[in-house]
Amino acid sequence: MKEFFYRPENAWVGDVIPYYEGGEFKLFYLHGWRENYKEGLDHGWHLLGTKDFVDFREDGSCSIEGGTGHILKVDNIYHMFYCIFPEGKQIACHAVSKDLRTWEPIPEDTFGPDGEIYELADWRDPFVFWNEEEGQYWMLIAALKKGPTNRKGCTGLLTSKNLKHWEYREPLYAPNLHVGAHECPDLFQMGEWWYLIYSSYTGRFGTFYRMSRSLNGPWITPQEEAFDGRAYYAAKSVSDGQKRYLFGWNPTKNDDLFGWNPPKAAGKDYDTWDWGGNMVVHEIIQRLDGTLGVKVPETVDSVFDKQVPANFHGVTGEWTMTGDVLHCDSPYAFASCITQEELPDLCKISAFVRFTGESQGLGFMLRAGDSLDFAYYITLEPQRNRITFRGPVMQSEEGGKTFPYEVELERPLKLVPEQKYELKVFIDGTICEIYIGGEVAMSARMYDIQHGKLALFISQGVAEFSRVQVQIPPQG
Repeated sequence: MKEFFYRPENAWVGDVIPYYEGGEFKLFYLHGWRENYKEGLDHGWHLLGTKDFVDFREDGSCSIEGGTGHILKVDNIYHMFYCIFPEGKQIACHAVSKDLRTWEPIPEDTFGPDGEIYELADWRDPFVFWNEEEGQYWMLIAALKKGPTNRKGCTGLLTSKNLKHWEYREPLYAPNLHVGAHECPDLFQMGEWWYLIYSSYTGRFGTFYRMSRSLNGPWITPQEEAFDGRAYYAAKSVSDGQKRYLFGWNPTKNDDLFGWNPPKAAGKDYDTWDWGGNMVVHEIIQRLDGTLGVKVPETVDSVFDKQVPANFHGVTGEWTMTGDVLHCDSPYAFASCITQEELPDLCKISAFVRFTGESQGLGFMLRAGDSLDFAYYITLEPQRNRITFRGPVMQSEEGGKTFPYEVELERPLKLVPEQKYELKVFIDGTICEIYIGGEVAMSARMYDIQHGKLALFISQGVAEFSRVQVQIPPQG
């Protein structure tokens, strides 16, 4: 079955370089063949066209073998900036096109780090824009600033009048936070704020943002700096003139790189995260204080419009149902109810949830069996102001011996008693995309349990679930 969240046949989506023109999103992306690579297959930049993030037109290879970059248009000529990796080096490159399909590299425009401001090791993922205040182009680049410690990761800065000759300048942002370069830089203005986006794989892993009222800084770190959790990376954004969208990938798990998967666990849930996977698009929202959040794009949300039965019966605790409201008062124990029907492989689960102040945890159990022994738990934890994702091994009798951490994925979320929160979960085979409150996202994968039912639960508290629905696309 073809996956809803896009990936090419027998391959994977790497970093997405989005461009918008003529009512269509032109999504360049790094085409990852992995073990399916064969000599003669293009594994560099490929191009997709879409208007809604649901239906995609595959335009194929751009014949550019290289890493992440940026597209801009100047005087009816498209300019691609990207990077290559000859003999272990990293070099920024320039190509031009008249139609976004046929690209002509300009070899004389290639250049690497200067070795004075920037280390010679990292130099990739260029992003170019016109700085109106300075009257010249700015290039942001993933780099390492020379310095006394290994925390050299930065967003490098160069300037140019003609897109050919570049002047090295001090980094736009060099906070001495990360050992690795600030990957996939992206910059945009929304209202009175400028936003800098980058991804990092050292320290905390993910796609982050900073905000400033000026391109000259200072670059403020918001209270929650990430757009998503561990299972979302290398995200870059583009606007259609009205809304801004973030394009990243939910990674697969095809390798147990460090031997963390328990030897007796035959599945893949606890394998290490891969580079590349399926493309996932979030819509960026701006709060009143200037901070950013994300939600599911309306075009994706609305396509799941065919409701399928979801009839619940209690398993533990006392559940009452009035109209479309499921209520459980269980202040001293764990209580749960489960559907009679199994969840479809492709579906959206949605509900409004409300809880009392003493509640320890509540949420969904995905692909649960009737005895609730194993499932994937999505849990709102009001006492800790977070939403978490846990897989099946952690729930076994031996679960406490497997990992030195408590949860597998988590996202901060201020949870206020008696307030309603809308929870939406999109399942597509192994892919799980979670949205809560219209502003927080958490991506995950589910490999080892492939079938099961939907269950609701409350742990040591009082919970109300209303308008619980399971929906599929019309053709689903």
